Amino acid sequence: MLHLSHSRGIVEKTTIAAASPTPLAGAAAGRLLFENSLSILNRTGAWHIAKDLCQEFVPEHARVRYWRLGAFAPEGLARKIAARLMMLEISWLKDSRHFLIGGKTADHDTKVFLDPLFVLRSELTEKDIVLCHDVGPLSHSFLYDAVTVANYRIAYEKIRRQRPGIVFVSDWSKDKFVSLYGLNFRFLTTIPLYVRTGLFDGPLEPLSGIDGRFFLTVGAFETRKNQIAALEAYRDCRFREQGVQYVLCGPRGDGREKIFDLAKSIPGVVMPGYVPDSQLRWLYAHAEAFVLPSLLEGFGMPALEAAYMGLLPIVSEGSALVEAVDGVCLQVPPKDVAAIGQAMRNALSRSSAEKAKTSRELREVASRASKERFLQRWRSLLQAR
Repeated sequence: MLHLSHSRGIVEKTTIAAASPTPLAGAAAGRLLFENSLSILNRTGAWHIAKDLCQEFVPEHARVRYWRLGAFAPEGLARKIAARLMMLEISWLKDSRHFLIGGKTADHDTKVFLDPLFVLRSELTEKDIVLCHDVGPLSHSFLYDAVTVANYRIAYEKIRRQRPGIVFVSDWSKDKFVSLYGLNFRFLTTIPLYVRTGLFDGPLEPLSGIDGRFFLTVGAFETRKNQIAALEAYRDCRFREQGVQYVLCGPRGDGREKIFDLAKSIPGVVMPGYVPDSQLRWLYAHAEAFVLPSLLEGFGMPALEAAYMGLLPIVSEGSALVEAVDGVCLQVPPKDVAAIGQAMRNALSRSSAEKAKTSRELREVASRASKERFLQRWRSLLQAR
């Protein structure tokens, strides 16, 4: 399957209420609790979402909790030590009733869990809310270690029993969840994520070693991002002989050694590692296309960031990446190297007029995915629930 599609997403529509300075209805001061243990462990995109939610609602409308540290958010070495202890506790006690955080007093709070894993060490009731980015440890368990899979299975089973409200970041993630656990929950709703526009504010700095046209991939070097297939497509299509390079940048992740070994063997591949924002902006602004045939994405933020810069995404068919850009992309089967290569050829062969038209459409899609809209949908949800 290879096409440039413009399908409309099926994101659930949520009424957007005007921002109110008064406390949230039904959530008196001290009775809405954001469970943000996620921020002790995770400093990826999910961490930014958790931080923005807490900044919006805490302390005016809610309290926040970081594992057993209360409202104290550890940083530096203290955070790393707390993360290790927290994960040891989860692995040892799982959903045991012993030593739950908050104990019975937590029953009086409406808790918003910013990741499903952390329901394990807390009371969980039907009135609570769980934010779910994806069900990858269950739907794509081959991408995770056995301990992570086991812990999430137990966490989701606890969620199934207690039937809280669940917020998803994409309909793709919601559909995967429903296929596993059905519809018997207080509510299931989608609040799509947003572009962090601050990333694109500031000067542009060229990346050294780039001397012409190039493809771009941004994301952690890990198995689920499927850089191996994209690299093989670049190699097999002999793009370097056409004067086209391939830039891959991002942090190190699980499976990076295999990716690095393949990349080093292919002429024309540039791997600068983690680049500063000024260089990232330049790469987005000058690339021919954004390539990410990922095996698993809960929302598709990388594709949406490319869309914000008007850069054509080449992404996995039927995935959250497609949903994130409202179908304005080239879709490919993620395991079909030949199809990925053909999409890259198609991106290169576009006329100036075609590029300009697609760029406008992508920027329009990204403009609708604002932080303000995201927070207003959360405010409406918390007021209504």
